Amino acid sequence: MLKAKKVSKAVIIGNKKLLHPTVDILHSIQCIHVEDFTEDDSFLTIGKPGEVASQASNKLVKLRSLTNFLGIKPTHSDKLQNEDAILNELDAKLEKLDSIVNELLDRKNVLGTELKNIDDSIFVLEPLSLLPLDLEYYKGYSSINAIIGYIQGEISGIEQEIRSITTNYELFSSPYNKKNVIALFMPVEYQQQVTDILEKYYFNDIHVPELKGNPGKMMNGMKNRKEDIQLELTSLEDEIADLKGKYMDFILASDEVLSITTEKAEAPLRFATSESTFIIDCWIADDKFHQVEDTLEKNFNGSVMISKLDVEKEEIESSTIPVEYDNPGLVKPLETIMDLYSRPLYKEIDPSVIIFFTFPLFYGLMLGDIGYGLVLFTLGMVGRAKIKTGGMRPLATLLVYCSITTTIFGILFAEIFGFHVFGHHSIVAVLFGEHSALGGIFYNFHALPILNRLGEKDIPILLIISALIGVVHLNLGFILGFRNEAVSHGLKTAVLEKISWMVLQLGIAIFALAALGYIPVVGKTGGLVISLIGVVMLIAGEGGSAILELPSILSNTLSYTRLAAVGLSSVGIAYAINYIVTNLLFPEGGIFIILGIIVLLIGHTVNTVLGVVAPGLHALRLQYVEFFTKFYHGGGRKFNPFGYNRKYTEVK
Repeated sequence: MLKAKKVSKAVIIGNKKLLHPTVDILHSIQCIHVEDFTEDDSFLTIGKPGEVASQASNKLVKLRSLTNFLGIKPTHSDKLQNEDAILNELDAKLEKLDSIVNELLDRKNVLGTELKNIDDSIFVLEPLSLLPLDLEYYKGYSSINAIIGYIQGEISGIEQEIRSITTNYELFSSPYNKKNVIALFMPVEYQQQVTDILEKYYFNDIHVPELKGNPGKMMNGMKNRKEDIQLELTSLEDEIADLKGKYMDFILASDEVLSITTEKAEAPLRFATSESTFIIDCWIADDKFHQVEDTLEKNFNGSVMISKLDVEKEEIESSTIPVEYDNPGLVKPLETIMDLYSRPLYKEIDPSVIIFFTFPLFYGLMLGDIGYGLVLFTLGMVGRAKIKTGGMRPLATLLVYCSITTTIFGILFAEIFGFHVFGHHSIVAVLFGEHSALGGIFYNFHALPILNRLGEKDIPILLIISALIGVVHLNLGFILGFRNEAVSHGLKTAVLEKISWMVLQLGIAIFALAALGYIPVVGKTGGLVISLIGVVMLIAGEGGSAILELPSILSNTLSYTRLAAVGLSSVGIAYAINYIVTNLLFPEGGIFIILGIIVLLIGHTVNTVLGVVAPGLHALRLQYVEFFTKFYHGGGRKFNPFGYNRKYTEVK
């Protein structure tokens, strides 16, 4: 805890003939983080991939294409399939599945193309179907010009202008989509004059298809065909769904097997090789070194060896060392919170265990309600039951942690969905009567709440407690920062850059206590002197620009008053919902009781959603902005073990 797992730089050297067996073993035990080899002027070259790499890669591409077509997503599986069984049937099943999918895809494409052509044809025929002419009447004339298209404006106006040129014409028209569709037949010698007239009416021509017959009847036939196509497409989708259900387990397992095969076959591309040897540059956790050493010795009898360098004694940049968390199981969900910000550097403090306490603490202090706590606990447990793997599972676990602190603070504040639990305003006493046995117990119990969050006297106390929590949290950050700086840059820098802030706060505190009369007035002078010493240390450590940072210590501290403020807003909303229901709706009786119940359900559901989001964001902010900036740099590399976490297959 508080530090990353100790790792060492290591080199694995062996006979080149044993390269692929070595890869198989290292891949299975998942203990090393491989560093890619870069060719230089030395005699070493990048290794060559295994013979199966290309074949496995091609199969994987084909499989993932099928996966994409069938819409298969990774999912949790309780049943692991045998890798050998998958490999034995892989080629035949893959070929068969590929053939079926290609047939379905071809048919789907044909139907899709036909459907598009029908839609295009209907788009053209629809306006023509409004005119009393078959399609063959629009073409085939030598002395007559047929003009078909859309115009905007009154037909009577156009006809009047055409008649001023000639009366020898035939005009058909019909309204269509806020325009008019027309078919105009007239001698060819008037074409230019008529064209000039039509331009004034924003004429757009229609391309008449090379078909014969009545457009309306043709459209009806096309629509019938369109319905048949859509039915066939629906049937195809059902076939695809059946295929997905039938082959999903096989596809997921095959993808895993092929991914592992490809990863192992291509691994030599990351290693250095000479004519007769291979070299793997890697990192290894110290507690796994002997396991790897013994495994290599047992399998290769000295032909493949591993040796390590101690990073504590070597001049290796901390940022280049991969970081593997070293936290107990309960703390691991908080590693997600850390990775959202940035993984710590190897030599930095890992604050996961600290935020394991402070994040749920801040969250619970803000929300603090028995009812909301139980709702969040239920949501968290359902999430953990439904989500077996992936990044959302730690968040579900974190929700459970936060629900526990929310319930605890709810008990301390004696609140359940904004109602008082104990005392003269107890909801239990209201429901059961203050003179009943149960109601009397809650009515006469006054040990809780420890603070009434809506009471005028208790709100200032809550704000002060929040600010004091901030003082403790910030100074914990300075202490951690002192340690990080001492390790990285020495004790003097650590004192000047981190302890100086604590000295400054001490001076301010003494001055304030003296000014308020809690200690002798001479404390003012002492406080000023100590504060001045703190400022001098700060300038010596961080330079003159540090003066600009002095106000931040106050703003950071006051930022923690959000612990009280967010809680007040939550309980205020709950109180308002309860007041409206119990004082305005329920007393009216009848349908207002039902309306009141609806308001209660909707109101508290919305407040629960706000309760999940707002305290979570503000608790994160206090960690990331106020706390981490006092000691944390981040930017560490993730320790990525060479290997594969199987989810669908096993090796027997």
